[in-house]
Amino acid sequence: MIFEIFSKRRRKETGVIEDVYLYDSIPQKLRNQILHIWNYAIANDWEAWEFIHDTIARELGLITIVKDYYSNKKEGCIKFLLNHENTEETIDIIELSFVIIDVLKKNDPYAQRCNRKQKPEDAIDELNHRFKENNIGYEYINGKIIRIDRALTHSEVVKPAIKVLYEHEFEGANDEFMEAHKCYREGDYKGAIYNAQKSFESVMKTICERMRFEYNKEKDTASVLIKILVNEDFIPKSLSNHFDGLKVCLNGIKTSLESGLPTLRNRKAGHGQGEEIVGVPEYLAVYAINLVATNIVLLVDIYTLDYKNTL
Repeated sequence: MIFEIFSKRRRKETGVIEDVYLYDSIPQKLRNQILHIWNYAIANDWEAWEFIHDTIARELGLITIVKDYYSNKKEGCIKFLLNHENTEETIDIIELSFVIIDVLKKNDPYAQRCNRKQKPEDAIDELNHRFKENNIGYEYINGKIIRIDRALTHSEVVKPAIKVLYEHEFEGANDEFMEAHKCYREGDYKGAIYNAQKSFESVMKTICERMRFEYNKEKDTASVLIKILVNEDFIPKSLSNHFDGLKVCLNGIKTSLESGLPTLRNRKAGHGQGEEIVGVPEYLAVYAINLVATNIVLLVDIYTLDYKNTL
């Protein structure tokens, strides 16, 4: 339930709203807006509140999720949302609550039970709108809150890849691509590249299985899988040069990682202290994820548009 009130229109007109995402805090305004969504979309579903409360308590190793007294588990969840200082743990309860709301798309799609007033899909749409409205760089998609990053060209590249993997049941590849996102968010850029490449390989393996193309599940790498798809004419000949270039690029990234060449070195102050390896650079992870995402969408589109209905 979103209204473009005067003050918001005015901030847009005067350029007050910045096009920069924040990640390290959840402002009170956003917490309050999420509470309103909870009150409309979960409402008095006590079973849902019990699950959210008890899961958060168990996973965070708590007896009660807030120190203050609360009369029921819904109230405890609300106090946690409004007052908890740890940003990542606050996102934990937001994510879990919307996983529950997501489940309600099947169990109560028209919001007719427990005094609900908002349909689940509308609640999820509103959450994502509120994130964007408050310049908070997260989005709920397919059961997870993921970090949006301008460098990852999220809307144009990454999100479509997540969408096609989920919709067309490329489950292994989807898990690996989400893990790449998680590694990126946590600053593990080598892990992000590794899982992005695994995801790309898993897409091709899944296609080979569904198309009954002969391949070695344990040994075939991206290079071999691309060759198989080209030889089977799954990848059109007109695109073979593109995928040859992709193959070289992915192999180059892999070789560079294994040889340690892309590590950044930060010279310490003073003399005689040498150099300190500070890790795989972020820009390389961004490049790899964007590259893999684009080609995942291409491969899955070829499969779904040209082949799926003929199998």
